[in-house]
Amino acid sequence: MKIKLILLFSILAFVLSMPFIFNKSVTITDPHKLDADDNFIINEWVEARESAAPDWNYNLKPVQVSDRVWCFFGALEMPTKENAGDMSNSCYIKGDDSWIAWDSGPSYKFAEQAYAAMIKIANLPVKTVIVSHEHDDHWLGNNYYKEVHGAKILGPKSINVNYYGPKDVNGTKYPGMQTRMIKTLYQDALRKTELVPVDESFEDTTNFTLSGVNMEYVRVGYAHSEEDWFLYLPDDKVVLVADVVMNGRVTSNRDGIVIGQIEALRAIKSRDWNHLVPGHGFITDKTAADESVQYFDLTKTRVLQAIEDGVAADDITKTVTLEEFRDKDLYYLLSPGNVFRAYEELEMYDPDSDEPVVAKKAKKED
Repeated sequence: MKIKLILLFSILAFVLSMPFIFNKSVTITDPHKLDADDNFIINEWVEARESAAPDWNYNLKPVQVSDRVWCFFGALEMPTKENAGDMSNSCYIKGDDSWIAWDSGPSYKFAEQAYAAMIKIANLPVKTVIVSHEHDDHWLGNNYYKEVHGAKILGPKSINVNYYGPKDVNGTKYPGMQTRMIKTLYQDALRKTELVPVDESFEDTTNFTLSGVNMEYVRVGYAHSEEDWFLYLPDDKVVLVADVVMNGRVTSNRDGIVIGQIEALRAIKSRDWNHLVPGHGFITDKTAADESVQYFDLTKTRVLQAIEDGVAADDITKTVTLEEFRDKDLYYLLSPGNVFRAYEELEMYDPDSDEPVVAKKAKKED
C-alpha cells in the first residue's frame, strides 16, 4: 500500500511540475538559423538517410474550404520521419485556366501527390505558386511546380537571402541548404527535393489577378518569421494566413515577435472573410484566429506585468505558464520558449515609440 501511495504522489508531482520542466534560457541573434528545437542549423552536409523503399505515400485528401479553394491539412506535430514533414497546411485555388498553389508543402513528393489529387477535381496546370514565409515545411515542394509545370514562384525575398539552391560538393550534388526537413526526413520522402529561389518578391502589399481570381498579397513583415505574408481573396471572402494563425496547437515563436504577431492578427481581422485557413490547425470558420489572438494577447499582458513586478528572466517561465493552453498540442514543448523570448522582446517595449521592437532588440544585442 505504501509503495502504491508513493507511486501515486510521484506521478502527481510530475504532472504538476510539467509547466516548468522545459524552462530554458536562450539568446537569439540570428533567428532564421535555428531549427524547431532552437538548435542551430549547421551548413555541413549530413549523410542522407538512404532508403530502398518506394516513394512515401502522403495519402493526401483535399478538403474543400470554399467554392474554389481546397486545402490539405497536416498533422499537429513537429516534422518527423514518421509524418514525412506533413505537418502544415497548403491550398489550391481554382482559376479560370489554372490552379494557383498556396504554400507547396515539405517536399517534391508531397507537391507531386497533392497535384495528382487536385487534377481529379479539375485537370488544370499550376502556373503560379505563392509562398507565405521562409519556414521550409511550407515551400520545399516548389521545385516540383517549377520543373514539371514551369510555374512562377512568388514569395518573400528572405527565402533567397537566407537559403541557397542546389550545390555541388566534390562532385556530389546536394539539394541546397540542409534545412530541418532535409535533415529530418528519409529519402523515400525527400527524393527529387531541391531548393529553388523565389522568382518574384514584393516590397509591400500588392493586388493582382491570376487566372481570373482577384487577390491581395498582404505583407505583415516581422511576425511569425522574418518576413510574413497572407493571401486575401476578397470575392471569395477567404483568407489564407499560414503560420501567423494556428489553432489546436501552440505556435512556435522561435523566429517571431509578439508585437508583430498581434499586428498581423489585426491586419487579418480587418479583412472581410468567412473562411480562414491557418498554417497549422483544422478550424477554418470565423473563430479560426481566436486562439492565436488570445495566446498573444495573454503573453503580452502577462509578460509585461511580470517585468513590471520585477520578475527576472530566469524565472519568467515559472511565472507565466499560459495554463489556458495546457490541453493544446505542443504546449509543453513550445510555450516556455515562446514566453522566454517574449520577455527578451518586451523588456524593451515602449507602446508610445515609433521604433520597431526589432530595431530596439538589435541595438541591445550590439
